[in-house]
Amino acid sequence: MAESEIAAHLKASVYLAVSNMVESELKDKAAATPTFIASLVELVFNQIIGLGNDLEQFAHHAGRDIVSPPDVFMITRKNKHLTEALHKFYKSL
Repeated sequence: MAESEIAAHLKASVYLAVSNMVESELKDKAAATPTFIASLVELVFNQIIGLGNDLEQFAHHAGRDIVSPPDVFMITRKNKHLTEALHKFYKSL
């Protein structure tokens, strides 16, 4: 599978997930326009790509080719509660 095909599949998956979350949160309160959902998908997709790039860079800086839990903890270091929850989850594995 080509990289562009993988990216298109990922973006379609993100679109479906974001769309379902928006529908679930809004329920009968309001309707989200397709333009709003598409914009939100672009934002989320770009954040995912940036997160992946950051994780790869942290692993590379540590001399590794594979992302490991400490790399994820570096990403979440500014969110104490998320980092603690991830540490707790990691220790439970």
